[in-house]
Amino acid sequence: MSKVFISYSHKDEDWKNRLLTHLGVLEKQGLLEIWDDRRIQGGDDWFPEIENAIKSAHIAVPLITANFLTSSFILGEEVPRLLERRNNKGLRIMPLIIRPCAWKKVKWLSPIQARPKDGRALSGGTDFQIDTDLAAFAEEICDILNSIPTRPDNIKEVYVPPEKIETTKLPTTDPIIFGREKELEILDKAWKNPHTKIISFIAWGGVGKTALVNVWLNRMEEENYRGAELVYGWSFYSQGTREDRQASSDEFMNDALKWFGYKGERPSSQHEKGRLLAQIISKRRTLLVLDGLEPLQYPPGEMQGYLKDQAMQALLKGLARSHNGVCIITSRCKVEDIKSTEGRTTLTYEMENLGEDAGIKVLKSHGIKG
Repeated sequence: MSKVFISYSHKDEDWKNRLLTHLGVLEKQGLLEIWDDRRIQGGDDWFPEIENAIKSAHIAVPLITANFLTSSFILGEEVPRLLERRNNKGLRIMPLIIRPCAWKKVKWLSPIQARPKDGRALSGGTDFQIDTDLAAFAEEICDILNSIPTRPDNIKEVYVPPEKIETTKLPTTDPIIFGREKELEILDKAWKNPHTKIISFIAWGGVGKTALVNVWLNRMEEENYRGAELVYGWSFYSQGTREDRQASSDEFMNDALKWFGYKGERPSSQHEKGRLLAQIISKRRTLLVLDGLEPLQYPPGEMQGYLKDQAMQALLKGLARSHNGVCIITSRCKVEDIKSTEGRTTLTYEMENLGEDAGIKVLKSHGIKG
């Protein structure tokens, strides 16, 4: 059964019990299992119990108060384990803001989307509002857990599926590639590494950048995208043709802001629009694919590789600083605007043509004999 791990300060036990009452309605229906440290029996070795509970949880709910954010045990032991499992195993962390505190200034916490909506504190509501918020929160958790497929016996880990997926705007490519095992491994490592925010694959047309990313996305899909909360892809070439390319990010920015749920007034400045989108994307563990970026870059010359588009420039610089997921870029030119973060939060991989053995396999797969 899917497990919900509750992380809290014992000074906030009354609030924890109130949440457990609402989650208990679902537990009684056999829809989930709740774990908090009061489940540890007398005489048990309590620390391994907590570690095992974190390892087996699908969702973790930190109850955010000043007490929580000043607890040495929580910050030193529980939080690092929760974040490690979030990055490597797709644990969904859903902070619940209980009392007003400076949580937005906490580096690990502020990028994660908190509940209730807009991060307002539960304690400021009436009893009716508090129960309404907690009931809605419990239902949201139940919906997420219900989306988890039954784990086959031969699969060790089952991830919570993304909340939303949009990859229809990426070009269609052959589902099978040859000779790209190294590149696929690089993508796997980039997704697992919490310090990698952007990875770029650079090569001339026809080398197989888009095909590589599509095959990797297919593998990710088979595992529910390994903990990604949102998956969004966009190509700046329509069907990959040179003639029908987007030399501006306007269409992408408008579509992305809408898709990621922004409902406010659109900034008039292109730079502000890109900065806003970066902030929104960074709040969730997002897998973002930007295919064929070169129409937005300067061609060979003094400014080669720099972005002509201010909105895209602001977006990538923002993601390079703060992003909980990974942005994958394919382009014919290295993105010079983010070179200052190369090797730290951004990586660039220059793809080469296939080797002879892989090339032979490609030809044979298309029915060519020789």
